[in-house]
Amino acid sequence: MNEDELTPADIESHYKADGKIHNQERDILKFYSNAVVDLKCKIGFENQSEKDEFMPIRIFSYDGAEYRNQYTDLKNGKIKKGYPVITLLLYFGKEDWNYAKNLHSCLDIPERLLPFVNDYKMNFFSVKDLTKEQINMFQTDFKVIAEFFHALGNGEEYHPSSQKLEYPEEVIDMISVFSKDERFRDEYNAISEETKQGGITMCEIYDKIQADGITKGIKQGIEQGIEQGKKEGEELGMLRTLAGLVKDGLLSLAEAAKRAKMTPTDFEIRTAGMA
Repeated sequence: MNEDELTPADIESHYKADGKIHNQERDILKFYSNAVVDLKCKIGFENQSEKDEFMPIRIFSYDGAEYRNQYTDLKNGKIKKGYPVITLLLYFGKEDWNYAKNLHSCLDIPERLLPFVNDYKMNFFSVKDLTKEQINMFQTDFKVIAEFFHALGNGEEYHPSSQKLEYPEEVIDMISVFSKDERFRDEYNAISEETKQGGITMCEIYDKIQADGITKGIKQGIEQGIEQGKKEGEELGMLRTLAGLVKDGLLSLAEAAKRAKMTPTDFEIRTAGMA
């Protein structure tokens, strides 16, 4: 599948409830067409950072609206045959998805009616559960996104990729929104346009976040620890920064303790209540 074989499709559809017409919008919807293999389909992506126990019903309604549009086009002779509608759910949350992944699981179906109720399966992918081998198969910016949320979701230390970002603003926005961490967007906005045109990596942005965090932590520590002396204030600031990075999932406890030259147990005791 090549990028030039995808064209944007209308993400908005409508449904009637309580006697009123309501709008519903997908996150992403693309029309795929390949004349060589005579293949057409619509592919939708739904991005979730929070769990939704009724997500299969929501996706069923999106896909149903698309098939309803095809029905109208078939009746009016605009198309000769319908084509598949495929929706992929990308889950970026830290918690395991312990809710339904198919329509039947959302419904209370008496046993005698079960054979007559069609099921609808959700194409579900948890980014944190992707293996590193699977992540390395991606060649686009999604590899960078997957690396970040895999580390965040599994409590691992994040090692940013040196891969140049093709769409840096979109990647940074996505990471900022789904991680609820505005530091990524702030650091990206602080980069000069000249530097952006030359291409940037997540490694550069993450290094700036860590450097700024350490500087800020040291400053706060000095201000709070003037009576204890500059050396003790710097140590307090460093510990506060490391504790914050551990809490945000950007640094492992073991690595933070190592940088502070402490055992993990001592580090936890010293930083209790700091982050």
